[in-house]
Amino acid sequence: MSSSLVDADLQERFQHLKEDWKRQSRYLSNSAQIAMLWSYQQIIGMGPAVVPLILAELRQETDHWFWALEAITGENPAEQEVAGKVDAMADAWIDWGQQKGLIGDTTR
Repeated sequence: MSSSLVDADLQERFQHLKEDWKRQSRYLSNSAQIAMLWSYQQIIGMGPAVVPLILAELRQETDHWFWALEAITGENPAEQEVAGKVDAMADAWIDWGQQKGLIGDTTR
């Protein structure tokens, strides 16, 4: 499922929550605090339908989406040796999304 196939209402809600989350987390450095923000938790609550949107965001800009992706999918494609290396973690998730057919095969 590509982000173009995601329901417009879902996209709009995601965009609103994402912008709110980015605004609130701007000055936070603790990933647990960032993930506990209400808007981030609301994104997680949107479930699997929002995964293509998160992956598209991750492709555009490496950000703290890993917690949400793992919470929603129950998976973590990033190998232990890349833990903490956000670019490598993002690449692992993007590859995972492409393999699952959730995002297209476009380079980052």
